[in-house]
Amino acid sequence: MNWGVLAFVIIYELVTIIGVGMVIARKNKKSAEAEGGFALAGKGLPTAQVGVTLALTMLGSAHIWGTTENAYTFGSIAVWFGIACTVMMIVITQITGPWVRKIGTNTVPDLFGKLYGPKCRILIACVMAGCVFACLCLETQCIAVTFVACTGWPYQVGALVGGIFGLLYVLMAGMKEVSWLNMINAVFMYFALIVALIAMFVYLPGNGWDDVATNLTNQGNGWMLDIFGNKNMIIGFAIPSIFTCSMFQGVSQMGLQTCIAAKDVKSIKKSIWLAGPVNGLFCIIPALLGMAALALGFFEKAGNSAMFMTPAMMEAILPHWVIALICASFLGALLSTFAMTSLCPATIFAYDLFGGILKPNATDKEKTRVMRIVIVIVGALAILLSTLQPQVVTTINWNFTWAVPMFISLIVGLCWKRNSKAFVITCVVSWIANVVWITCGLQEHLGMMNFHQAYLCSIISVVLALILPLVLPGTKPGYFRLSKEERKAL
Repeated sequence: MNWGVLAFVIIYELVTIIGVGMVIARKNKKSAEAEGGFALAGKGLPTAQVGVTLALTMLGSAHIWGTTENAYTFGSIAVWFGIACTVMMIVITQITGPWVRKIGTNTVPDLFGKLYGPKCRILIACVMAGCVFACLCLETQCIAVTFVACTGWPYQVGALVGGIFGLLYVLMAGMKEVSWLNMINAVFMYFALIVALIAMFVYLPGNGWDDVATNLTNQGNGWMLDIFGNKNMIIGFAIPSIFTCSMFQGVSQMGLQTCIAAKDVKSIKKSIWLAGPVNGLFCIIPALLGMAALALGFFEKAGNSAMFMTPAMMEAILPHWVIALICASFLGALLSTFAMTSLCPATIFAYDLFGGILKPNATDKEKTRVMRIVIVIVGALAILLSTLQPQVVTTINWNFTWAVPMFISLIVGLCWKRNSKAFVITCVVSWIANVVWITCGLQEHLGMMNFHQAYLCSIISVVLALILPLVLPGTKPGYFRLSKEERKAL
């Protein structure tokens, strides 16, 4: 174990997290905090904080160790996940984020409740909270991998310590704390990545990147050097990633909570100039690191583990000070996502279940107390479940597919027609198809390995969401087709 690396990482996280948390918490006590201060920063985040927080909220396990892991299978095509996230940022900042901010709801389940009724609000609250919690488990897994890479600690110890840091990232002052920590970590993260890329040029054995390209070609993997090099993977991975990322984060509490917390719609729309580049470009360097680890034989040296081959390479060839910078920056990004993926289900529980059903007249202080309790509970569960170690990006794309019928039904309910029964049928049929297609092996049995579940669920959802409102009773006009008085009555 390198105690210098460990000390740097621990000190950096403690100073930033506790320092920022204490300052924001003190300011909140001195000022009359607006309603929703803990979960939504009083709905006052400016453009810069909206953009950076959006970028780092969605810059987590899949971008970092998920992309290095994906380099084993996809090569440079792994960077398509970054392209997908750039498209996702456009959807959030230019379409769904402004819509949600204009409507004025505090949670996405509440938005569905306005469109389709209170029972649908509960349905979406339960399903969405579960999907975001699944993301939290994957974040905890990759936080543990980061600690393994920089300390040599056992995986479980890394998950525990990382989970504690993740809880501190949000518990002290909520959304404001997360947004300011993200501003600090974004600057540090890109500085560290630039240093890492330069170090790879300097410290790679032999002829450096030339040997990486040569080795991949000699291994029969020359296509990995071409970002468009494999048609089947473009169809089966790259394009579905665009579908799933855009639809899930375009409608999830995780993707829209920052927009709900924004000062105004203009701040959301302008944030694309920060959110898009900061998030989308990140995948390039982890993909290069993963390809280098594969080419230099670290897959075998890491016990045939795609997840651990890049950490093994870093430990073997990079100076400790570079490893410390990389791990601290990676950990900052992962902790940001951990914080938001614990805050979002807590927000849903406090506003939609506790405040919506159990205690409709709950004060903001009571909701904040409930949120803090739920954050600790879901964080502890994520630490326990992180040892399952599923493949990160594959699992995320499957998890994200659950939002496909929600996204399509949101568009239909806002712009065309609303029907509660049609909404429930659309969602349930799509969810069953997602489970059966992958979990039950139907995709494999039919020999349709490139027909991603995102395609299947999109087709089902579009057909049902458009046809069912025409044939079922109780159909109402879409939200945007209502008068101002009718909208206020919802």
